[in-house]
Amino acid sequence: MGTHLGSKFIKLYNGYLLPSVGLGTYQLFGDSVREVVDKAIFLGYRHIDTAHSYNNESEIGEILKSRVDSGSIKRRDIFLTTKLPAVLHEPRDVLYCIEESRARLKTKYLDLVLIHNPWTLKPTDSKGGLQFVQFNLQKTWHSLETFVKEGSVKSIGLSNFTIGQIQNILEGCSIMPANLQLECHAYLQQRSLQDFCKARGITLTAYSPLGAHGRPERHRFTDQPVLLDDPALDSLAQAHDKTKAQILLGWLIQRGFCVVPKSKSDDRLAENFDIFDVNLNESELAQIQAMDRGIRYFKFKNMTGHPEFKPTEDF
Repeated sequence: MGTHLGSKFIKLYNGYLLPSVGLGTYQLFGDSVREVVDKAIFLGYRHIDTAHSYNNESEIGEILKSRVDSGSIKRRDIFLTTKLPAVLHEPRDVLYCIEESRARLKTKYLDLVLIHNPWTLKPTDSKGGLQFVQFNLQKTWHSLETFVKEGSVKSIGLSNFTIGQIQNILEGCSIMPANLQLECHAYLQQRSLQDFCKARGITLTAYSPLGAHGRPERHRFTDQPVLLDDPALDSLAQAHDKTKAQILLGWLIQRGFCVVPKSKSDDRLAENFDIFDVNLNESELAQIQAMDRGIRYFKFKNMTGHPEFKPTEDF
């Protein structure tokens, strides 16, 4: 699954380096996202994860441009990931999306663009109505490939795809997916997807690596325990003089994942980045492996009935 360089970077199959700890920016807006990105860069984060649908690319672009213009960072040292939304899968819409994301992020190129979800949606009215559409995402993928060939996008990948949906892309692609982003944490360990991707040289990025405790109400269900409250983590944190969050992130890094935790707190931003010395032994790794419960925090129940929504499969 890519080459590990002192755990701080993962080498993608095309040679680019993906910083293994990134900043997640879902649900961060306006001044809040400006402050968090600025602080994260100061702390050493060099990977920023956003999406066209997060509505915060412009603010992230402002901070990055100001830091580059001031000379405190170089653009080539920042790894920018963004994502193509479900309503922009048509080839003409891919062009619009890439150009808009580049303009908002104030950059000539994007380091990684992911197809955010495999389920295609079509707007039906101006009030937010959406229609489920069956669409061959090989067409979307071919459009993304043209941007890689011209150099305005360095790498392309997928998010929330099942093994079958990844295979569909692999069967029709001329440029391989470099990365798969998926929900992954100790309660949802995603071993079958990891094995599948590892065999094909596709790296993995774990979103919600700490259990998505800040997720919106529509993704909250009564059968979802709080990962960070699990007592199994207490002894591990104590043994390593780390917080439970640092153990969970360090464990994913040790498994070869990139992680994109999110926080508004300066202390937690620093804590989430201070994980490269977490080194769990075999019995400790087995202890976390035993925590796997198949609990998904983002169930996407609003996609029920979509032909590409497959909740019984791993994604």
